[in-house]
Amino acid sequence: MICNHCGANLSPDEKVCSYCRCEVENMQASQQTIQTIQPQIPVSPNHYDYNRIMPPVQAVPHYKKPALIMCLLGFFGLGGLHRLYSGKIGTGLLWLFTCGLFGMGTLIDLILILMNSFHDKDGNLLQ
Repeated sequence: MICNHCGANLSPDEKVCSYCRCEVENMQASQQTIQTIQPQIPVSPNHYDYNRIMPPVQAVPHYKKPALIMCLLGFFGLGGLHRLYSGKIGTGLLWLFTCGLFGMGTLIDLILILMNSFHDKDGNLLQ
C-alpha cells in the first residue's frame, strides 16, 4: 500500500503512516484509482523520520574531573583548557588569550563545574 500524502510504501496492516503520521484507513478505498499517480513530494524534510534511516550519532562524553583540573590551571595562566576540552573552541581560545577573562570567567566556570551545571558543546552535562 502507498501513502497518498507522502508516497511511502506501507505494509497492509498499518493504520497510520510511519513517515507522515496521516491515517491510512481513509486512503484504503481510493487506493485502486490512485496507483498510477506519482507520489507527492513533501513540502519540508520534517515529513520523514530520518532516525529510521540513520540513527543519531552518540556524543562523546566529557568527564568532570579532567575539566575541573583544567579549570584550576586557569588560575595559573592556562585559562580556557577546560572549555577546549569540552568542545567550546571559540570561548576556549578567548579564555586562553585573556587569562580566563581576567580570572572572572574561570571562577564562574569553576563554580558551574562544581555545581554540575557546566555543559559541553552539545548541551550535555559533564559526567
